[in-house]
Amino acid sequence: MFDENSNSDEGGAPATTEADDAGKPVSPLSEEDRLLLSQCEGRIQAFGKAAADAGEAFDTIKDKELHRHYGMTWAEYTMARWGVSVSQVDRLIAAAPVMRELSIPNEGTARELVPAYREWGADSARALWDGTKEGSENKPTAKVLRAAVQSAKEKIGEGKKVPAPDKLLSLARKTVARVVKEDAAAKAEKAAAKKAPAPAPAAAGEAEKNGADTSSAPAGEASAWVLPDSAVTEFSRLFVAQAEATGRPPEEIAIEAYDVLRKHYGTAGDQAAA
Repeated sequence: MFDENSNSDEGGAPATTEADDAGKPVSPLSEEDRLLLSQCEGRIQAFGKAAADAGEAFDTIKDKELHRHYGMTWAEYTMARWGVSVSQVDRLIAAAPVMRELSIPNEGTARELVPAYREWGADSARALWDGTKEGSENKPTAKVLRAAVQSAKEKIGEGKKVPAPDKLLSLARKTVARVVKEDAAAKAEKAAAKKAPAPAPAAAGEAEKNGADTSSAPAGEASAWVLPDSAVTEFSRLFVAQAEATGRPPEEIAIEAYDVLRKHYGTAGDQAAA
């Protein structure tokens, strides 16, 4: 299988499917074409289905329609014989010359240079590739190469003369260095945000000094200390008994009791701190 951004260097036998059983020669090829088909399929097996050699072999099979040997369409052949979609194979065919000429092992990365290679030529594509490697400290990715090509397109404009390779190299190097720097800064900021401790809750006394309204704040927000279950049960019984005696809702009595305790102990805490 192809990977979207990288090659598989594994060779091995073609994918086996039910279509293989039906893949008998139904449209005879000449002896020469049968030999060529065998050679091409041998290259695909030997070099892996995403290598430049495989792309060139696929191109030959498609161009000469050697897949008719199996009575299959091009799309049927790529899937039945190799387990990859026709769109993936066609992308590899397009990228293969770039991979070969610029020594780029990764089809997904080489694919970014295909338009520049076709429109501006090998020298321009090589300059963009070399500038990308320099700007990324020899760690080029499809993302930064895409940025370099896009920057060159914007610089050149529609129908304008392509700059000299040395200028394209310099442009790519500067563009990629900027993108790499921005990416590093964004990652550092994200990492710092993950490590930053959560702000500690303000003490009730400080909140009152600053004019904050804490009268309706739940008890759990005022302190990290939690009442034991036995104390909660006793308070609940007290509030319910008071509610039955006065006819008021228990929650109203609980809030009132909380305010009294908060004001008393909050003031005492402020005085102790002073």
